[in-house]
Amino acid sequence: MSSLPEDPFRAVQQDAEEYQSTVHALIAFSAYVVHTGSEFRPDAHFGFGRRMSTSEGNAVLPSDEVTPDLVAQKDSSYGIVAEVKRSASRHESDCSKHLAQLRKYDDDLAGWWTDTEQIPLRNAAIIIHQSRSRRLVEELRSTAASDPEGVGENSLVIEFNLSNEVDPYIFFRVEWGEVRDPELRPRLHAGVPVPRDKVLASFPSIKFYDAEPPLAWLMTLLWTDYFAANWDTESYDTDLKAYPIIVSVESLTAELQKAYGSAALERDERSAEFPQQKWIRRALDAFVSIHYAVPLGETGEYQVLFRPIAGDVLERFAELLRPKPVDPAPLNQLDLDFED
Repeated sequence: MSSLPEDPFRAVQQDAEEYQSTVHALIAFSAYVVHTGSEFRPDAHFGFGRRMSTSEGNAVLPSDEVTPDLVAQKDSSYGIVAEVKRSASRHESDCSKHLAQLRKYDDDLAGWWTDTEQIPLRNAAIIIHQSRSRRLVEELRSTAASDPEGVGENSLVIEFNLSNEVDPYIFFRVEWGEVRDPELRPRLHAGVPVPRDKVLASFPSIKFYDAEPPLAWLMTLLWTDYFAANWDTESYDTDLKAYPIIVSVESLTAELQKAYGSAALERDERSAEFPQQKWIRRALDAFVSIHYAVPLGETGEYQVLFRPIAGDVLERFAELLRPKPVDPAPLNQLDLDFED
């Protein structure tokens, strides 16, 4: 039975949507932990990719450093570290990888915003989309039955989903484990809707976290948010057939960190920096590969050949980045070396 060919652009869209929904889930869950609904809690903090130190007794990575997607501190007595997974593979090995990560975080980590950098009550969580949470919980139950030490006592699996109602919200609910904070526990176990638009309006305009975004999505963000705001309508170059903009990897990274990344959040010596310079360089090199930019020597500067793009910008870049099929050579041009 034949199947319809897969739309290659749909895969690009899905990658972009998953990255954005992961960022939204991180912000929404952070808001639930650090905010009462009307104001920020005293001694509350959160960060993405924060560097935390493991203990000597860590079951996976003793006396080392980990960087969870989210570290959220409700107050000086309770905090949670979490990884957000928009989806998880159906393959058992990948589930096992997620469980090993969870076990690594279920530890007396140091790095909290307290005088001792430690906290008395804590949880470690995998926050995963509802469509994949059941599979992960089944793996967790199986692991707990066969190896009780393989699952930490403070571990959680929290499912999330985005509603499609007029006022969209992100729904969170505990599917495994027990929340150690008595105030957050009842609603998280029953399920809590966090209003997405209100959270995004109240919190910094974050569009990145400490994982590299899909290339076509990053290029689209640069084109529509940064380059489109910095082109000079009087600078049209008839030879280039574009409006040239000179940018550098260093300055462009700093601008994006300030507007959409780590510099918009609370910072200290344990904070991660994102987006990273290497992500921005890859995007600019990709513009070069499709003839939308020119590198200016080895200085990290590029001349972007900006021009307004009609239609779907993500689709345009996805199409331009897609490898072109190689036509087979005609039979009479093939070098066929038959043995006698």
